[in-house]
Amino acid sequence: MLAGILPQISSGLGQSISATGQAITAFSLTYGLTAPFLAAFTGKLPRKPLMAFALAVFVAANLASAAAPTLALMLVARVAAGLGAALYTPNASAAAAALAGPAHRGRALAAILGGLTVGTVLGVPVGTWIGQHLSWQASLIFVALVGAVALVGLLAVLPPLPLPPPVPLRARVAVLAHARVVAIVAFMLLESAAAILVYTYVAQVLDDTVHAHGTTLALLLLAWGVGGAICAFGSGRLTDRWGADRTLSLAIGLLAVTLTVLAVSSSLPLAFAVMTLNGAAGWAVATPNNHRLTEFVPHLPGVVISFNSAGIYLGQAIGAGLGGVLLDAISATQLCYVGAGIAVLAAALHLFIIRTPATPAALDEVARTRG
Repeated sequence: MLAGILPQISSGLGQSISATGQAITAFSLTYGLTAPFLAAFTGKLPRKPLMAFALAVFVAANLASAAAPTLALMLVARVAAGLGAALYTPNASAAAAALAGPAHRGRALAAILGGLTVGTVLGVPVGTWIGQHLSWQASLIFVALVGAVALVGLLAVLPPLPLPPPVPLRARVAVLAHARVVAIVAFMLLESAAAILVYTYVAQVLDDTVHAHGTTLALLLLAWGVGGAICAFGSGRLTDRWGADRTLSLAIGLLAVTLTVLAVSSSLPLAFAVMTLNGAAGWAVATPNNHRLTEFVPHLPGVVISFNSAGIYLGQAIGAGLGGVLLDAISATQLCYVGAGIAVLAAALHLFIIRTPATPAALDEVARTRG
């Protein structure tokens, strides 16, 4: 949501937009660096109370972000929010996969990602509208209130979950010794960097191309979210039907194309179409990538999902940070070409992964990782 209100936060804190964009970097970098370790250190704690605590931290951190009088304090609050998210999301994905079983793992993982996209569909345009008509602080309070509702729902509805077998940190790190796991996570990192590099500063991009602001900007972000929601849920079904590799090929190709076209979308109807397809492409990747990781390391689903989540958020940190640096030297629309170039790199890595399938020997070695 911060991407839609960066200009307001920048003005309120007296900082440049590129500097304010680092609030997104702080959240994403914290998530990416801590998610695997938090999963290891909390492996013996009951899942439901742990997830509730993580949501409570996230809510409190957003309230602190709204109250921050300086960018420095805002960054500290975003780090706290990143810790809450890093503790919650991998556990939610692993719980969904465990409850659903192998036959419906793709749909279960898509349901978790779908929750994130529905939040985006509703939260980003609403939060952007609140930020532009009330204040950026009101937008963050809105996020905190939604998080509080989610916390109440989790406590009321989620059944007690069986405690997964403990996995020591050594075994978790050992998973990264397998080149295929590293390559799959690296693909996720590159895809996320490409998408977030442009999305962080999309308000500036759309202002330059179609002079969108206010309600028009909120509607364009809504179109992006609708496309994302459709493909977040649909990617699970496509993965179960087509397989992860074919689904990912379509998604990363579409991302590269839409990022390129976004830079030259000078008409409002074209901008709406491109934003919808761009959201669809960006949100269609995580579920099939999680699926092929859990298929490769089926005995440690929570571990590899945490690594995939780390790849997502490290990519977002890199993308948001790089975009902020580049925005001081190039135009916002030129960022689209940089993002498209990174997406092409991700596509090349994806082709390498699917053309070098895992051998039985490699699978046997992965199966011994827990020991």
